[in-house]
Amino acid sequence: MTAARPIPPERRGACPALSRPMETGDGLLVRLVPAEGALAPEQVKGLAGAARAFGNGLLEVSARGSLQLRGLSAETIDGLRAAVNALAIAPRESVPLDVSPLAGLDPSETADARPLARRIAAGIAARGLAARLGPKVSVVLDSGGAIPLDALSADVRLVAVPGTAHWALALAGDAATARPFAVLPEAEAAEAVLDLLGRVADLGTGARMADVLAGDASLSPTAGGEATPGQERMAPGRAVRPIGRLPLSDGTVAQGIGLPFGQIEAEPLAALADAARRLGARDLRPAPGRALLAVGLSPEGADAFAAEAATLGFITAPDDPRLSVAACPGAPACRSGLVPARAAAGEVAAALAPILDGSITVHLSACAKGCAHPAKAALTLVGMDEGIALVREGTAGAAMRADFPLAALLPRLEALVRAAAEGRRAGEDSRAVMARISPAAAGTENRMPEETMAERKTSGPLA
Repeated sequence: MTAARPIPPERRGACPALSRPMETGDGLLVRLVPAEGALAPEQVKGLAGAARAFGNGLLEVSARGSLQLRGLSAETIDGLRAAVNALAIAPRESVPLDVSPLAGLDPSETADARPLARRIAAGIAARGLAARLGPKVSVVLDSGGAIPLDALSADVRLVAVPGTAHWALALAGDAATARPFAVLPEAEAAEAVLDLLGRVADLGTGARMADVLAGDASLSPTAGGEATPGQERMAPGRAVRPIGRLPLSDGTVAQGIGLPFGQIEAEPLAALADAARRLGARDLRPAPGRALLAVGLSPEGADAFAAEAATLGFITAPDDPRLSVAACPGAPACRSGLVPARAAAGEVAAALAPILDGSITVHLSACAKGCAHPAKAALTLVGMDEGIALVREGTAGAAMRADFPLAALLPRLEALVRAAAEGRRAGEDSRAVMARISPAAAGTENRMPEETMAERKTSGPLA
């Protein structure tokens, strides 16, 4: 039996900020989050140039909407910092306070989360909490609207309550799993968040809100145990991605596009920035779901921007099957990776395209850490020392042993698609079908076959 490779101690809780780059298989990784959430087209083009000059030319937008640069080194990191400074980009360095990238511009949002975020940020600075909290501790402020933050897990979640000036607080989870705590007006909500973060800080820099909940009975819910706003919105596996045109309150629009599996090379990103500037976009904003938003376009400009983005390899259709597949960089980019996850993700998405209807998420993880999609997925494929482990309705961490060799992955997925087609009932989505199909019927039973299946003839990374 092959057990999952243990997580290296030095990687636990790591968060690769510009001031604290993280070592990976392809060099240093830097996560760059603009303090105000927006970048001018010229700044994006400058970052693309910096990625070429100081890294390996690859840039990413994470599931939480953070911009990342890869392939840096100890010799080039200072050059990147100088470039960021020259571009007048102020990176976020304190506790992450995640708000919608369209906060204050979205006519459909329940409230503008920015004033509350500023109040909390000021309190964090005044109390000196940033230095006492681990880099993974975060706060989500979800004001609803076109870009709900349901899928983002946080130590403290605040959700604007429709029809009121109140915010619902929940602890340690995403919209579906966080524990309801209280419903408070804005000023009291800010104080409650600061007190809660203080309790986390008191346990040390390795602590999270889940640790506080485990040891403090006084934090039992005061909201009657009822679901907080957002919990009823979040259908498992059906994430909301900002792909397409979004109206703004000033009469302009934002055009959302996706990065295939969260990654793009510097050259097409620079060309995209040129297109955004030429077509009148005020700025480009990284967004949750590995997306970019071009903000301030006319409707005609949005159409032209989407067309140019498509030619550059970006995702412009909300039903693109690649949006349903989460994949980490994998080997060789990550030193923990056991399989080339991102290189194989395109083949996996193509093989599963008939069942990727938006109701399920597929997670291709190069190891048992599951960085690309920490939550449960309908189908999780995990790289192990001897092949691929398959987990249904679970996380990568649930993988215990390899079930089949890497070369058998695509045939197994094709068998699953055939089983789903044969077993689908009228009106069913893929999630319902998957719940009924037995692993044996789909050819995905969790066991390593005694005889390796014939290798699939392909020139791709699964050869």
